[in-house]
Amino acid sequence: MAKHGGYAAIALAAATALVVPSHAAPSAVLSSNQGDVDRLRLMTPSAFQARTTLSDDALDRVATLTSTNGFVEHRSFGGHAPDDVFLRAFIDKTTGQVSYQVYASIRYRAYSWVRWDSATYEAPGGPLSARVDRIARLRTVCRRGWICPRSETIGLRIAGSVLRQQAERYIPGVMTPWQFKVTARAGGERILMLSTAEIAGMLMAVDAYRVGHHLPQP
Repeated sequence: MAKHGGYAAIALAAATALVVPSHAAPSAVLSSNQGDVDRLRLMTPSAFQARTTLSDDALDRVATLTSTNGFVEHRSFGGHAPDDVFLRAFIDKTTGQVSYQVYASIRYRAYSWVRWDSATYEAPGGPLSARVDRIARLRTVCRRGWICPRSETIGLRIAGSVLRQQAERYIPGVMTPWQFKVTARAGGERILMLSTAEIAGMLMAVDAYRVGHHLPQP
């Protein structure tokens, strides 16, 4: 089973010349993953909070919370490993200050690296730009000149205020995704999503850590 923090396997994927596999229309994607969609729709912020992973010990100055285990898909999309999207929160153990990152591993088949280097995300006043940090690149071993399965992992820095706005959109039992779009250097793009329940669950986990460690609240 593949681990995913949000809507990676049912994300809307824009067809591009750079990304080789065919991209289904949104309705087809949702239909082919209906079981996962239904499970995700019913997940609550409390369920995501309970599955949040904490990395912290006495020698760490920053505690790290991740939602990588928040939602586990039962099958891959289109016979390929789906994209993986989740949240990370970095809590300064002295000041209580928190920075947030959307962690996205984008998988595709191509002759060369796509290089996702810009992103925009959904906000109440219209799309906003996010800083893109390159984290990792992986590809399978294949013959020179062949199309190879590849994965590029990036991080998008997102303000806590933006995430709290999105968390407020959560409605029990209703699909309320938060969308963002990543764009490649040569112009290809892909739209990905996170569940507002997952966002709310992460914020709850952060607040609980701060309270439990007597850290200042925002």
